[in-house]
Amino acid sequence: MARYKKPKHPDLTKIEAAETQIRDYSRTVKFTVTEYSFEFIMQRLKDDRYYVPEYQRNLVWTDEKKSKFVESIFMGLPIPFVFFWQDNNGRMEIVDGSQRLRTIRDFMSDKLVLKKLHTLPAANGFRYSDFPHSRQLKFAETSIRVIILDNATDALTRTEMFARINTGGQIANEAEIRRGSLPGPFMDMIKSVSASSEFERLTPISKQLVDKREREELVTRFFAYLESYDPQGNDGEGNIPSYKEEPRSFYFKFVENMNSQTDLELSDKGTSETIERLKGEFFDTLKFVEKASVNGFTKSTTGKQVPRVRFESIAVGTALALREKPELKDNVPDMSALLETSAFLNATKSDAANVRSKLLGRIRLVKNWLIQQ
Repeated sequence: MARYKKPKHPDLTKIEAAETQIRDYSRTVKFTVTEYSFEFIMQRLKDDRYYVPEYQRNLVWTDEKKSKFVESIFMGLPIPFVFFWQDNNGRMEIVDGSQRLRTIRDFMSDKLVLKKLHTLPAANGFRYSDFPHSRQLKFAETSIRVIILDNATDALTRTEMFARINTGGQIANEAEIRRGSLPGPFMDMIKSVSASSEFERLTPISKQLVDKREREELVTRFFAYLESYDPQGNDGEGNIPSYKEEPRSFYFKFVENMNSQTDLELSDKGTSETIERLKGEFFDTLKFVEKASVNGFTKSTTGKQVPRVRFESIAVGTALALREKPELKDNVPDMSALLETSAFLNATKSDAANVRSKLLGRIRLVKNWLIQQ
């Protein structure tokens, strides 16, 4: 008979750290709860007082799913909360619930024909105006509970909430959320260079991934790691001190800070030295990799995938090596000797990809190899 082992509890330091994080985060989420009728919300949508943020606009239910939702309302089933956030102009951003509200709007505007209803099949083929006036009024007076986030709730917290509580069945990915939540000169630069022919040539990925902004995700990671890298950290081995193994928060805050910095430069001088410098480093890295790696960032000449860990290792490692040893541009080595080694293949496995030690290890591997050439 196996002996019972008493579970090992975290030490006091870890418990205190967890408590601190919980307290700090909970302070950022303040809200009020209220109820609005469908008719009231529809009027606010019509007046553009309530709006769908950009990163959610392409997430649209099918007519069948919309019909199922309307059917649930007629059946008297409870409707999930809708989350709003009031912006500085007094308008309400729909943090979660845009699919439901757009469905109600489309139905009440006669833009939706009910279909494939199973519980209420007699209503198949109906528009809102096909129902008796009394039923239309009852539908319009249906209320929905609304949570309004405090105005002080920042963009990172709102998008984090959207990613966690989204009830629409489709969730915008992180690149789409950053693109919609963080407009600014640095984000414009990310969009521009990610769509360049040079980058497209070295990252032959599927249309599905392109549509999901995968190239923008790769570019964001490149700049975030490159600019945050401290070559003197870890006793000269190099470190990314601001990276706390919470990548979503790390990238978001990085882009937010860079937008502010570059916007200030543009306001003061009409140009951004930071943007020009980083664009130069990005394209210098692409030129170098195209010469040094016969397959670019892919694993083979016919490859149609660019694993993020592989891209980060090659791109960031190369850029850091060029910073430290610019003369590499004049004598580009064949990186095949490195990229085919077991050390590189092991360093670019996807397991524990977001652990800082693994991230630093794969970046340093390429950087140090190039510097030694």
